[in-house]
Amino acid sequence: MAEEKCDDEIIGLIPAAGTGKRLYPFSKAVPKEIYPILGKPVIEHAIENLRIGGIRKIFLVVGFQKGSLMDYVGNGSYFDVDVAYIYQMKRKGLGHAILQGKSWINSTFTVLLGDSFIEPKEDVKGLIKLHREEKPIATVLLFEVSDPSGYGIVKLDNPKNRYGIVERMIEKPSKEELGEYTTGDPYSSDDKYYALCGFYVFEPKIFEYIEKTKPGSKGEIQITDAMQLAIESGEKVCGLVLKGRYLDIGKWHTVLNVERELFSKNDIDKHIGERNRIMTRVIDDED
Repeated sequence: MAEEKCDDEIIGLIPAAGTGKRLYPFSKAVPKEIYPILGKPVIEHAIENLRIGGIRKIFLVVGFQKGSLMDYVGNGSYFDVDVAYIYQMKRKGLGHAILQGKSWINSTFTVLLGDSFIEPKEDVKGLIKLHREEKPIATVLLFEVSDPSGYGIVKLDNPKNRYGIVERMIEKPSKEELGEYTTGDPYSSDDKYYALCGFYVFEPKIFEYIEKTKPGSKGEIQITDAMQLAIESGEKVCGLVLKGRYLDIGKWHTVLNVERELFSKNDIDKHIGERNRIMTRVIDDED
């Protein structure tokens, strides 16, 4: 799998402090990011996404009961990256989790949710490339959905070749708000929407807008609301539609469907070999 090296260092930030109630009782005992897909915890898939995109320095935002996650990832050396940890004392939404990186990040950075599964992993390169070329405050990766009720969704202005400027966005819209956000695909008879799939590229200025964002009904600060505030203030936000697939590993039905599909399509011996190589590195370090 080809990997790139960034000419200008881009920092990776992976929010992984959430409780994962939708995966209870598993996530009551073990962080949801440790759930294995093809024998590889979801957090390792996320790290691999960033590494393939040329990112080597990663901050993991963690919180209460994430000790086993930190034990697994360590300093990142087994996965050929450098990892450090930022502790989020209170879980106040994704915007708040990202804001924890303000004291540590002063250059372009990516955010990839710790329970996101994006395939092919090379798609992260396209988002980073677009951000460098367009120089917006934020660039977001999108995928099409028929039911947008559980997502942040965006309206792209005249999208072409999977790319467009974000006109506006909203977190988990009501039925009354949906009409303004359809993709407008003339070849589809069904309403489709562009949803955020948990991978973003930001400039540090986004921290200013997160700090200005008011908490929502549940007391959480949403990154969607912060980006909408930036758009209303005249900032440029770009969107790129995913070529491959995005799956939310935070729900049992998506987890099990992912496993079934990947096991039927992948070379299992290849994955066994990869797991054994990492296991041997860990054992050798302990001896």
